[in-house]
Amino acid sequence: MKFFKPAGVIAAIFMVLLCSTYCQAAEHESTVQTTENAKSDLALGLTAIAAALAVGLCAMATGMAQSRIGAAGCGTLAEKPELTGTIILLIAIPETMVILGFVVAVVLLFT
Repeated sequence: MKFFKPAGVIAAIFMVLLCSTYCQAAEHESTVQTTENAKSDLALGLTAIAAALAVGLCAMATGMAQSRIGAAGCGTLAEKPELTGTIILLIAIPETMVILGFVVAVVLLFT
């Protein structure tokens, strides 16, 4: 079973690259920076891409994991309703991966 189509993934990656570079360029033009402590334009763009990938890839992996856990959890709850708390916990565990990806993106962008 395929979760996504390759053309859609390529289009999403292209949009992330295009939008992150455009946003960084607009921010770069609106602020006055000295040449001594300013990062190069390439470094700003690559940092934005790395931050987007840190959140995006974690979110995709979490979505795939939660879809399988949710499907199995629905089947389990149909047979044993007393396992509701366990299923909720198992669905919440992969979400920490997105939170950690967000923390990595914040560290990348603000250091």
